[in-house]
This record gives sequence, C-alpha cells and structure tokens, in this order.
Amino acid sequence: MKLTISEDQRELQSVAREMLADLAPLSLARAFLEGKGDATTLDQQLGYLGWYAVGLEDDGFGVQGLCMLAERCGAQAAPTALVDTAVAARIAAAIGGDDELTARVAVGEAATALAVVEAGADWTLAGVEATLRAAGDDLVLDGVKVGVQAAPRVDALLVLAEHAGEPAWALVPAEAAGVTLLDGHALDPAADCRVVELSGVTVPAARALVGDDAGAVERALRVGAVATAAEGVGAASAALDLAIEYAREREQFGAPIGSFQALKHLMADAHVDRESAWSSVLYAAAALDEGDAEAAEAVAVAKAWSARASRAVVEAALQVFGGIAFTWEHDAHLLQRRVLAAERRFGDAIQHERALGARLAARRVGAPT
Repeated sequence: MKLTISEDQRELQSVAREMLADLAPLSLARAFLEGKGDATTLDQQLGYLGWYAVGLEDDGFGVQGLCMLAERCGAQAAPTALVDTAVAARIAAAIGGDDELTARVAVGEAATALAVVEAGADWTLAGVEATLRAAGDDLVLDGVKVGVQAAPRVDALLVLAEHAGEPAWALVPAEAAGVTLLDGHALDPAADCRVVELSGVTVPAARALVGDDAGAVERALRVGAVATAAEGVGAASAALDLAIEYAREREQFGAPIGSFQALKHLMADAHVDRESAWSSVLYAAAALDEGDAEAAEAVAVAKAWSARASRAVVEAALQVFGGIAFTWEHDAHLLQRRVLAAERRFGDAIQHERALGARLAARRVGAPT
C-alpha cells in the first residue's frame, strides 16, 4: 500500500491552506454563529478550483487528497459541502444513466447535500421514515430530514428513504417543488444546517437508486466517514496550534506558561493524539484508494480513534487557555464545535467500534480451527 504523500498532494494541501486562510478565516464561522454568515464566495471558489471532484475517477489526488482538503476545512471551521458532495458523487455514479443532474453530481460539478438523518434515525441508516413510492413512471418522495448541511447553498439534495422495504437514494434539485427548508439549530453554526421537508416531491426513476448497489453505497459512506474524521482532526489540530502559541506568549510568575511541566506534558500528549489520529486517517484513505480488502476495518478504526483523539486534543487546548477559551468572544469554541459535529457525522465512535467488532468476530468465526 502506498503510504507516502505525493508532491501533487502536498501542493494541493499548500494551496488549500492559503486559500482557506484567506476565504474562510474563523471570523466567517463566527459570522454564522451570529446569524449573518455568507459563504457564497467560498462556494464559488471550491467549484472553480474543482475541489468537489477531488478523489474521483483516478484524478491522482485520491481519497487522501480529499482528506487533506477536509482537514484544512476543519482547521478553518469552513462552511462547505465538500464531504457531502464527495459522497453524493459516488452514489450518483452508481445510479448511472444519462440524466443531466445525476451526471453533473457524479463528476463533482454540482454541490450536493446529504439528507440522511431524521429525528428518529441516524447514520446507521436504520429506522428511516422518509418514503419513496411509485407513482406511474416516476417516484414520489415524502419525509422530514434534519441536520442537512449547507442546504440553502447547494444545487441538489441526495435523500435517503425507504422503498418497498429497501433503502433507496433519491437525487432531487434543491429548489424542486415540494422541498421546503426550515431553520435548523446545530452545535456547529458554520455547518449552516436546515430541516428539510419533502412533500410529494416528484423523482424521475433515472434519479433513484433502490437497493441495486449496496457495495457502492457502503464505499461512498466510508469515504464520508474518513473525510469527516480528517475534518475533526483538522479542527482539533488548529485549536492545539492556537494553544501552543498562547503558551509561548502568556506569562505567569515571570515565565511563559508553556515552560511549566504540567502544560508541557498536556500539550505533548495532545500532539501524540493528533498525529496518531491523522496517521490513521491517511492509512484508511490509502486503503480506500487501493481497494484493500481491509479498508472497511481501517475506516472504522480511523473514525473511532480520530473522534476520541480529536475531542481529547481540543479539550487539552481549552485547558491551556484557561477560562478565556470558554468565553463567547474566543475562537477556540468554534473549533470545538466543529470537532464535536464531525465526531457524529457518518457514525460516531461507538457505532464504528461496534461495526469493527462485528467484522472481526465474523472473520474469527470463519477462520480455520
């Protein structure tokens, strides 16, 4: 497995660092917190630079490249639909056909939001109440989805629903008749989440995937899991970098607080956590890129460990800052919000630990005695 970072990937990471620092400073995340955020310019630049297509069709960057972009988005708490669009592109490719919207989503030309979670259903994809039913030659979609990120700014929605007892995915234009966006409250305000009501939305059969390719859906969701893991690592890492800078400048008893042994150990442990979490993400991404037989296990490990490690890192950073980091005016809590939001997307640590345990147990049962 190729685990080294290529020069092209390093260049992509460098460009992302500079561009997002310019177009998505933490002040943009704060603007969303205060109800006046506008990510129009950022959205346009992501599309112009082709970021929505990174990792598709053997572009050379791969899922590792997508994770590098996601990590930078997390570090800036940037309001983007980058990860959702990457997942939607893979599911749209499985839908196939010659439908124009589906084709645009499949190649990353249309920003897309995932409408998966409901009040009584999460990323396990169980207990979904939204329905997709036949109506002549078309299908009709009904249901309510919560926590749909960047819903007001995307071109399309990819909705998970139930059809004749099977999971189904329906692709609909964001402004289709019957689609209503309601205000949604989220821990991470920069996610720009909405509640999406779907009432009698007509879906051409060419824009739906009904239990036809579970393997493609599973792979797409694994890409989403590892990319959001990268996003969480990026946010936690940025918080730690801020804390380290603060520890060098803040003085107590005539010395920088970073020279105190207690804080040295705290920051050293946090550094180890973030580096190991990032390594697990890159390994899982490489496994996905190469179609490794153990890619599912690698993704589960990366998502579970990075979720716990990122939370520990950002909490350590808050401790370095002391009480000031808990104030509304400080930026540290914006990064903490992104860490906690990324932790739950595409399944939390417990879900992935259980999935990993089940896969390892099944492998053991099938092993020769």
